[in-house]
Amino acid sequence: MAISGAIFDFDGTIVDSMPMWERVPDMLLQRYGRTMTHEMFVETEPMSADDECAWLHDHLGVGESGPALFSELREMVRHEYATSVEAWPGVREFLQSLDDAGIPMVIASSTPADDIRVGLRAHGLEGFFKEVFFTGDVGRGKEYPDVYLRALEELGTPMESTWVFEDAPFGVRTAAKTGFPVVALLNDHDGRDEAFLRKYASILVHGYGELSLALIDDYAAAGES
Repeated sequence: MAISGAIFDFDGTIVDSMPMWERVPDMLLQRYGRTMTHEMFVETEPMSADDECAWLHDHLGVGESGPALFSELREMVRHEYATSVEAWPGVREFLQSLDDAGIPMVIASSTPADDIRVGLRAHGLEGFFKEVFFTGDVGRGKEYPDVYLRALEELGTPMESTWVFEDAPFGVRTAAKTGFPVVALLNDHDGRDEAFLRKYASILVHGYGELSLALIDDYAAAGES
């Protein structure tokens, strides 16, 4: 079945922000004399941003509370989205191709919607998306399908023709096991496990230069033959 709807992750998928997400929590912890280790990043990456701050407060004792730490983090992240985080090359052209084809799009992310909109506005991409959904508003992170299902409800399109675009292995796995076709976007510096992504993704690309609406339509047509 041809693509009828699209659910995009944001960080690492629309914008090249994963280096920022490793840097900013460490900058936040340095205010309290602590350091963000790689092991801590791996532990907290699947969490929503508010859950990550609660985890840092509970495990390291930093900040007045999890919510207070979250407010500090959001201020730093918004600044980075507005000033330093770049959109992936080719993402605008790909989004435009979906828009031209009348395919509705939403975002499902572990980052708060208002913060994502700062990043979208910085690159003139906000108009492509009907809505932005935050895992913290649906109750659970991307280890569970809740945010994808809420996005699907908004789109009103069949799951089997609603494609999820993700870079994070846990997101690719969750979406695929839920029943969505998935495009996994793999870049050369975020350290993702290509074999893991290939195991679950319908299509794996190394950037938007390899991705097109025709490629997705060809995949869908091959599945029907």
